[in-house]
Amino acid sequence: MRKTVATFSQHVLGTQGAGHPRKSIEQGTGVRKLGFDLRQLEIFRAAVSAGTLTEAGRMLGLTQSAVSQAIASLEKEFEVPLIDRSIRPVQITTAGRMLLERAEALLTEAAELDINLRRMSRNATPTLRISMVASLTTVVGPQFVRELGRSFKRCSLFANLRGLSEQQFRSREIDILIGVDLLRETDVALTIPLLIEPFALLLPEAWDKPVESLADLQGLSFIRHTQRTSAGRQIEQAIRQRRLDFPREFESDTADTIATMVSAGLGWTITTPLIALQTQERLRGTRLVALPAMKLRRRVDLYARKSELGTIPQEVAQLLCKLLRTQAMPLLHDMAPWMGDQFHLFEQEGG
Repeated sequence: MRKTVATFSQHVLGTQGAGHPRKSIEQGTGVRKLGFDLRQLEIFRAAVSAGTLTEAGRMLGLTQSAVSQAIASLEKEFEVPLIDRSIRPVQITTAGRMLLERAEALLTEAAELDINLRRMSRNATPTLRISMVASLTTVVGPQFVRELGRSFKRCSLFANLRGLSEQQFRSREIDILIGVDLLRETDVALTIPLLIEPFALLLPEAWDKPVESLADLQGLSFIRHTQRTSAGRQIEQAIRQRRLDFPREFESDTADTIATMVSAGLGWTITTPLIALQTQERLRGTRLVALPAMKLRRRVDLYARKSELGTIPQEVAQLLCKLLRTQAMPLLHDMAPWMGDQFHLFEQEGG
């Protein structure tokens, strides 16, 4: 074991045994070529944290094979085993523990360097890439981008498609993800709560009967959000839990289409005030009322990679909540005066 750690130290610290010059030091230059990079260290750290190579791959947007190859490459370079693959969850060796400690320091320094360079000049950041849930994009998107433009030379705003957005986040194609119930289970993401809002009923105006429970609506078609949307999945789960049965006649993954169907008197739907506000031009002939006998809410969060982007995620959260408070909330309370404090904006640090 002592020989193993000594060999590892020679690779990491550059110490040499007498008569054993390192072949990675180029002749006559004194410059040492590293046989590994920060990405490999990041993969190794993720594998140790996740406990399995498969889970580490999921966290980083890589295959299990790619994770295994990266760790094997490190082991080949250092000439020592770093993890014990025969044990689940993954256990690190003594040499692996030493590497993990050094890797943590190197990755932290690299992240701090990134932060400091970004702070030196926001204009030096090529593009701030944000994926945002559609209801927020429509309601505050234009002013949000305008405000961001004061700090960033370029900003890209993408539609939030659950599976695609998560994959893009893990593969570093987007910097910030704003949505519902996305990355809470991963250690990679910093999570900043933004808001909680209640679900509500959107009814045709002509349907003037009192609605004391969802069962009272069984004579009118239920127009569903598809389960490709976060709202659709949450609504379907709540309906199944209450053992309610509505015929599957109409469904759509766009809020505008659903609002148009309700406005035309084709049926009713379950939605949220923000989603309704997103489609306000199509709400003529409808009314938004409290969801009877059911406390169903959704939470919208902001996700960013930990130890990256400095204070930018907090600044984005502050800006969004400010715009929602000043632009959206007055309209929401006019549309749904019954809502009271059920629509809640989280206080943001520095906001």
